[in-house]
Parts: sequence; C-alpha cells; structure tokens
Amino acid sequence: MCPAYVAAPFDNESRLWFQGLHAIAVLRVVARHIKQGFLLKSVERRGRGLRIDLEFQKPDGKIRIHEVKSARELTEVHRIQAALYWDGNRSHEIVLSNDSIDLVLPQEYLEKVRQQAETTRALLKDHPSEAAVTFHPEECVCRNCGNQRCPFLQRNQQSQAFKVGE
Repeated sequence: MCPAYVAAPFDNESRLWFQGLHAIAVLRVVARHIKQGFLLKSVERRGRGLRIDLEFQKPDGKIRIHEVKSARELTEVHRIQAALYWDGNRSHEIVLSNDSIDLVLPQEYLEKVRQQAETTRALLKDHPSEAAVTFHPEECVCRNCGNQRCPFLQRNQQSQAFKVGE
C-alpha cells in the first residue's frame, strides 16, 4: 500500500506474545477445517519469498491456502497479504483466517492485488529513490511503520499520543 513502508522494530517479548497468539489462531483454523472434512497438507510452507501458514486439500480435491492472523478484526492490509499468496492458479482458493472466521478472497480481488503488486515491484526496482519517498498513508499500515522520513508518521504518532492522553 505504501512503497516507503519500513517495518517498525519488534522487541523479543512482543514477538513471543505475538507468536503465541498466532499459534492459537492456527490451531483453531486447523481444528475448524478438519471438522469440515479438509485434509491438512502443510504448515508454514516456504515458497516464492513467502511462508504460507496453512495449506489444506478440500473434499473436492482443490487446494485451499490460508493466511492466518491473530487479530480480532481482519483489515485490508491482511487481505492484501493473503492475496499475495496467489500464484495465478485459478483452482486454488486463497483464504484469510483468524481464530473465528475464514474469508475466501474473490478471484477478481486476487487479480487486482497481483496487478498492483507488479506495479509496486517495478517502482521499487526501477525507481528506488522515488519509492522511498512515495508515501501513501493508511491507518492500519502507518501504525506499524518505522520510516522516520515519512511526514505522516510523526503526525500519526502525535495523533496516537493525543488519543492515549484523552
């Protein structure tokens, strides 16, 4: 969503807490799908520069790939991340899940995100200096960004501090 995004630092205690919440969500997704007759094919499979959280085989034989989040609310950023799992194979389903819901992403959405990703990759590759200062503020992205050159980051941090002090 923002080519200038830089992941904010994550301390070890927060990382452990997050990994625990993610593990619980993964177990709930697995249990829910096994009850529905799915076959678990892989857990945390690596591929194409990413790690697929879960891969199931549906009762009809088709493959269902899951991006699992520990968040209660699934955001647009989560949908985009899940959509990036899609490799162009129309027989695969791409699903965004948390501990209580599974959202199957529509084919049109997968194609739109793939096209936007290619455009962003080209910008990052061909014009890295321009990409580093091409800011597209998005609340659910900015709160996790550590790009100190971003003019929106400081404003967002001030806004968050104001909300806490209210």
